Amino acid sequence: MINLSSSWAVALRHIRMWRRDPNFLLGAFYWPFLDILIWGFVGSWIQQTQNPQFHNYEMVAILCVLLWQCVGRASNALITCFNEELWSHNIINLFSLPLRLIDWIVGVIIFTGIMISMISLSCIFICALLYTISWWQLLSVFCMFALPLFICGVWVSFVALQIIVLLGKRSVELGYVAIWFLLPFSGAYYPVEVLPAWGQAISAVIPMSYIFQGMRAYLMNGQNPASYIIQGSLMAVLYTAVSVLFFMYCFKYTKRFGLARLAD
Repeated sequence: MINLSSSWAVALRHIRMWRRDPNFLLGAFYWPFLDILIWGFVGSWIQQTQNPQFHNYEMVAILCVLLWQCVGRASNALITCFNEELWSHNIINLFSLPLRLIDWIVGVIIFTGIMISMISLSCIFICALLYTISWWQLLSVFCMFALPLFICGVWVSFVALQIIVLLGKRSVELGYVAIWFLLPFSGAYYPVEVLPAWGQAISAVIPMSYIFQGMRAYLMNGQNPASYIIQGSLMAVLYTAVSVLFFMYCFKYTKRFGLARLAD
């Protein structure tokens, strides 16, 4: 049984830490805003070509940026929650408390969900100010695809945490690289059809590719995205369950040899 009070305490710890540290806030909000400026104006320029193939491309480009934050930014934030305990040499103190690993996992997922919600709402507000897009349409489409992509971010982050738990603090950068390795095969900024055959084979086993494919089909061709969302969501939930269970196994394995070695 998950202890929600313990999980909320973990989430609150990170909320207060991020609120007081301008470096965390700058990293969380600056890069999404920069992506919106760059890709939003690129989308506006392409849409002005009046090519029917790029119908509604301004909206597509902006949503690609917004929705990728649910994956990339969520993954980075969740990994940082664990790395912060390593950098502050707090990992031993934290798990010496009556805090179960599953409670910590739920807590950091809650914190990440709150942070991504704040970033997404602020980005949607900025988009409504900068571009001739209905903020309500932007918000409604975003909500259709955001949750399965957030689950994908959780899946990738726990795969990365498995690496960090097994190899220690020296593998932190390798953990952050994991999500960006998947970006070219996720179809976030372009259809997976432009990839070579081997790239499309990788995309076929990545749940994010189905979500982004459904989003483009819905906005540019008016297709029903339900089949894409269902397939991507089922894969994301399965991957997340497996990655969390394997992370718990790796953590318990490492704990047998002492958590202090992770900070070395």
